[in-house]
Amino acid sequence: MKNKKVLLSTLPLEGEFVNWTTPKYFTPAKVNKYLPLGILSLATNLPEKYDIKVLDPSSQGWSIDETIEKIEKENPDILGLSAVTRRVYSLNKILEKTSASYKAVGGPHTTYYAEQILNKGADAVFIGPLAETEFKEAVENLPKGIIECKTKINEIKFPRRDFLNVEDYFPKEFTLFKSEKRLPLFSSSGCPNKCNFCNVQTKRVQYKSALSIVDEMQYLYSIESRSVHILDDNFNINPKHVQGILDEMKKREFSMEWSGRGQTKMRLDLIKKLAEQGFKRMHVGIEALDDNILKSFRKNENLNDINVFCSEMNKNNIDILGYFIIGSPLETDEYRKNLAERINNLGIKHPFLNMLFPEPNTEYYHTLIKEGFYTKDYWKEYMENPTPYFEIPYPYGETKKQEVIDYMNSLIEKFNKKK
Repeated sequence: MKNKKVLLSTLPLEGEFVNWTTPKYFTPAKVNKYLPLGILSLATNLPEKYDIKVLDPSSQGWSIDETIEKIEKENPDILGLSAVTRRVYSLNKILEKTSASYKAVGGPHTTYYAEQILNKGADAVFIGPLAETEFKEAVENLPKGIIECKTKINEIKFPRRDFLNVEDYFPKEFTLFKSEKRLPLFSSSGCPNKCNFCNVQTKRVQYKSALSIVDEMQYLYSIESRSVHILDDNFNINPKHVQGILDEMKKREFSMEWSGRGQTKMRLDLIKKLAEQGFKRMHVGIEALDDNILKSFRKNENLNDINVFCSEMNKNNIDILGYFIIGSPLETDEYRKNLAERINNLGIKHPFLNMLFPEPNTEYYHTLIKEGFYTKDYWKEYMENPTPYFEIPYPYGETKKQEVIDYMNSLIEKFNKKK
């Protein structure tokens, strides 16, 4: 009797809804490919008796038809799809046109749309941030319906990268890091903050043990990575978590270039310790340099937190990649006029500008409906019948949208000249 063949895949970019958050200058050619750590973790935590294959059409640039063709060529017994909401169109097409006898869907899209996914042809839908234990049981027993996942992060093995060609994922341009062959890892899942524009759905944080994290860092070093990026939603929110990693690295006398995604509000004494242990750059969602705008975003930080954080980072030679949101209704002409200079004065080496976007299932989007900026629930209609490259209307009108785009382009031009 042959072993069950399990095929795990991300979704292709074709048909995903238009997100005008990111400016056009940030082209796909400049975007780093990130290993699909979620499905790699599922693959790693399955018993070796299964025939396991991983596909990553989102990074490979495959069309929907190409993805379906490759899935059918593999002829899996079990097809597992990792779904994000902006790719619901390709998800539905793949569920419709593939012939695997058992189709399972997980990922952030399932949180709000499990029933719809079942109706489109999935046999099982996994809800929850981590599904390794439940998926392993499903591969064996093939349950149907909605499966609530309770996998604990320290009960699973960190993801092997050799299910894919890791060379494809080493960045070809070294714009934000100094060492070669950067690769990501997760040290936690979830973020407890409640920013109103953010669609991170897991608010209960699970932290990997420091032992496991440094094991994984050393594993990445062993496969030739010389720079590791902590891809958490909020790496530095818990000082005990950060201190634990530092202690474990010091205990092993292990140091390499590393970076992470976090927030400006953190225990300041940790910044020097991070620098001493090879930490080179923090990606932080600063979003705005105005307390009223920060409050309207429900940010957990204020302007003083930002100023102190940037000062301490600069003092310890840790680069800051700062995300900023442009287009808040509270922006004044004076705020816009001075923003570029204020960003420069904070010593932020890599300002990254985004337009305020009404992501599905966010407080910001529902407020727009409640206050009459949207006269219907666009996302509800779209999810029920997704069309390729759908673009939600700008809530404040097209004239205002163009004004924001023009302002963003002027900022980008200023920062590019500085470089």
